[in-house]
Amino acid sequence: MITSVDYKLFVFFNTFFSSPFFDLIIPIITKESNLLILYFSASALHIAVSKDRITALKRVAIATLLLVVSDAIGHRILKVIFDRPRPCNPGYFIDGVHVLFPQCNFLIGRNSSLSFPSNHAITNSALATIWSLWFPKSAFVLVPLASFFIFTRVYCGVHYPLDLFFGAVFGAGFGWLTCFYTKPLLVKK
Repeated sequence: MITSVDYKLFVFFNTFFSSPFFDLIIPIITKESNLLILYFSASALHIAVSKDRITALKRVAIATLLLVVSDAIGHRILKVIFDRPRPCNPGYFIDGVHVLFPQCNFLIGRNSSLSFPSNHAITNSALATIWSLWFPKSAFVLVPLASFFIFTRVYCGVHYPLDLFFGAVFGAGFGWLTCFYTKPLLVKK
């Protein structure tokens, strides 16, 4: 039953908002290298405008380590444990038509890597969580922005909604734990 609901939500979110304009820009937005450029630009800006550059450098280092470690845990451990194929797996296509979802859009090609949980969801959620905990007023921007980046994955046809949901849950947990355990590093002595 859960899989059936997940499939129905996939079809809805993949097709309902579809438009030629979004089909053109969302694959660019969701590209990992573009998200990394955005992250490192925001980090550089944080360091540049911070009154306490040492603390700012520590935050950026902690957040970058969180990004790398959470991505590795998602990719090397969680995906291997759950072993769920992506909706855009080449095995699901016959003569260029998806067997389960012929009406859906697969905007960034076919991919045989694993789907659950979404590493985009893990890393975006982890970063939004830790920065929101450090700067609570920023949550009003970071959480919707991270949610949008996460949503782009189902829009492009590379993840199911549950991949995104649980990726976001794992990421938020990683972000919270990292913030909790690194708090002593950020306290001024």
